[in-house]
Amino acid sequence: MSHAKAARCGALVLTLDLQILGQRHKDLRNGLTAPPKFTPKFVAEMMLKPGWAMRMLGTKRHTFRNIAGHVSDAVNLASLTEWTRTQFDLTLNWTDIAWIKKRFGGPVIVKGVLDKDDAQLAIDNGADAIVVSNHGGRQLDGAPSSIRVLPEIVDAVGHKTEVLMDGGIRSGQDLLKALALGAKGALVGRIMAFGLGAGGEAGVARALEIVRKETDTTMALMGERDIRNIGLHNIYSNDLERRQGY
Repeated sequence: MSHAKAARCGALVLTLDLQILGQRHKDLRNGLTAPPKFTPKFVAEMMLKPGWAMRMLGTKRHTFRNIAGHVSDAVNLASLTEWTRTQFDLTLNWTDIAWIKKRFGGPVIVKGVLDKDDAQLAIDNGADAIVVSNHGGRQLDGAPSSIRVLPEIVDAVGHKTEVLMDGGIRSGQDLLKALALGAKGALVGRIMAFGLGAGGEAGVARALEIVRKETDTTMALMGERDIRNIGLHNIYSNDLERRQGY
């Protein structure tokens, strides 16, 4: 919080849905570890993309730069992983929002809401906005998708605060679907991560440009000129028709 405040960040996003690490079944199956293990399968996958693999092996940034140098107990990927496990607080609760907001001194956005009652609790305890998110679907196997619960949360608290959405946004059309269902905006971290991994800073810029162009093209095909006019009328769904009384 102190670093964010010193950097004059406009808002602080607080993730509240991860008191302990999930099992992440996909990662258990694919053998993902930090640092990575040089298994035969890992080496074979590197051989499929030799140019990219050599560039990655040649970089000096083999750690999380936002933590390295700031945490004495995290000197490499192995110790960083162990340190990360100690940072989960089982006592985290709704009243902590007000304490964090006071220390930060600015707007606090609560991320990880999948229930309309939790959305109301976040607002009651000082959240300035909420992010509907299931943590990328990689923590609690069987949790609903963000887009599925977005409409009911917007109906419950959308008139009280800004509702954002995170998870599953991979294109401009995905973004427009979220906006049509009531979100004021969407988080697109995975898109930027893919762009960064593929092409560094230029890759991020390229990925965002692809999303911008997809959004613009889709709006044109829907007959919309202003993104602020995107709404339920742009979505075809029997469930939505029933909600609107058609």
